Amino acid sequence: MSAPTLGQRLSFDGHLCTVRYVGTVQGTTGDWLGVEWDDTTRGKHSGEHKGIRYFSCKSNQPTAGSFVRPSRPSDQPRSFLEALREKYASEPVEDVASNASATGASVRGKAIEISGKIVEEVGFDKIRKQLAELQELRIVLLDGLRVVGVSSSYEQDHDPDSDVARNIGRTCPKITELDLSRSLLSRWHDVWDICNQLKHLKQLKLNGNRLQALDDTLVFEGITKLHLEETLLSWDEIAAIASRFPGLTSLTASGNQLSEISCELPHTITTLVLENNDITSISALRHISELPDLEHLSLRGNPINTVNRDTADTTLDFQFPPTLRSLDLSRNSITSWAILNKLPTVFPAATSSDSKPMTVDEAFMLTLSRFPPTLTTLNYSTISPQDRSNAEMYYLSLIGKELSATTEAEEPAILATHPRYSELCELYTNPTITRAVVSDASGTRVIYPRSVAARLVRMAFHFVQYYDDNDPGASNDRVVAKEIPGSFNTYQVKALVSRLFGLPAFGFRLIWETDEWDPVEREAADEAADWDDDSEDEVQAEQARPDSNPHAPGKSRFVRREIELVDSARDIGFLFQGEIGELRIRVEMSDSPSRT
Repeated sequence: MSAPTLGQRLSFDGHLCTVRYVGTVQGTTGDWLGVEWDDTTRGKHSGEHKGIRYFSCKSNQPTAGSFVRPSRPSDQPRSFLEALREKYASEPVEDVASNASATGASVRGKAIEISGKIVEEVGFDKIRKQLAELQELRIVLLDGLRVVGVSSSYEQDHDPDSDVARNIGRTCPKITELDLSRSLLSRWHDVWDICNQLKHLKQLKLNGNRLQALDDTLVFEGITKLHLEETLLSWDEIAAIASRFPGLTSLTASGNQLSEISCELPHTITTLVLENNDITSISALRHISELPDLEHLSLRGNPINTVNRDTADTTLDFQFPPTLRSLDLSRNSITSWAILNKLPTVFPAATSSDSKPMTVDEAFMLTLSRFPPTLTTLNYSTISPQDRSNAEMYYLSLIGKELSATTEAEEPAILATHPRYSELCELYTNPTITRAVVSDASGTRVIYPRSVAARLVRMAFHFVQYYDDNDPGASNDRVVAKEIPGSFNTYQVKALVSRLFGLPAFGFRLIWETDEWDPVEREAADEAADWDDDSEDEVQAEQARPDSNPHAPGKSRFVRREIELVDSARDIGFLFQGEIGELRIRVEMSDSPSRT
């Protein structure tokens, strides 16, 4: 392999990185490669060594960079077809063109012809079968297989008419969805060379790659869905890339440290997913509101906490189009009533929202919990003792979660916004606070990248085995807790659960029972609170279970939010980002009797 160049992707022992520097380092001999690791916990610094900055990392984590010797052996890159055959063919198979060139053989129907003579040869039936299977592939997942381009060389030919390029179209002509995430791709021309041969391609995933500037001459025809998660591209770069996809309707750009929405996107987009970025204000969404046909917008996991980032002004002069019906603002930092007051104005047509808090019933509870017991009536309704205890315990649990996500130094400022905290702690009990954040030298709060919280996820798997389908009470509840690396995907977690409980592989569902509580409708709550004599003992026994949350609001007013862990190649650490402590996961067989 020739000497690595800036921006080139490398893999060492299965760990991906990007070359950010090539040269000498003061105080040492010989050349070094300054690399930025995809896994930021593997590094030692951010490109600075002994007070001298040699390179800068795109990641905002302080331990993404390292120096390695150019002579260090790296993992061998693969061509697109090599990765395809490794994933989808049981044994390596030479493509028809190269095989015919080397042996003078060709496949015709059920016979093998060599130099004009019909013969039979051991192994050709297997070759023919595997080639037929590859030709029928429609969804191809090659994430993590070190694909570098059409060929296996870092120096690609870029000739769309070459035999190597054309073999892609001949081998797998029906692909409609392609996942090239977490590969060795760095140049858009290498991506285009592959996609150009797939005439039916509609969805392209490039998550986790580190792509350089896009060549303005490239146009990706036919692709309607593009995924650019965790690529660390800026918004301007993402917008420029989207403009090269003339038929694009769906764009996903989650986990890219985005804080600015600085320009417009193509007006063809109807679905936009910007989860787990660094957007802090509603005003930052101005350019997104100019999408005339936008239908779904997901801002889940952003730290949105203000209307205008640079001013206390709460006026906004833009509005999203009436086509926007679905909005997700869950897991943000919305604590201001001023922000909630603006949402109906900015999103006038939204009929489905996953923001929190957003419901009338929860607003009632959060308002009630801030007033002392002297308040007996709210919104013309008499406050019952059950209303007050539900609201106050729920409010206390939210304060505990807020403190868990901050440092000890920030605690006084947080508690200053909750004047009833001490009083509520005396009435009930102190909430559990589990911190996994520290302050760096500048006082900035960060999750320590080498902490257990940053690298492991503790899951408690609850599996109920039913002995009689007609009697849901005849069951045995087994619980197994495990600490799982955040780099595991759902498939690996399910394989672990399958071994733990002796279940058929992927014959069950994993349900995350989150620590968030959604209020039920008032009518349903009133009806649920009216227990008859036969069910009262059962309800009390359920509430007395060892795994019951002492801070959980009464079941008559709230239900626990559940999220299914669907089959995905994405790291579970990305899904549970920001979660602290033990996660309750319910293992549910597809044919299990329903529980109410």
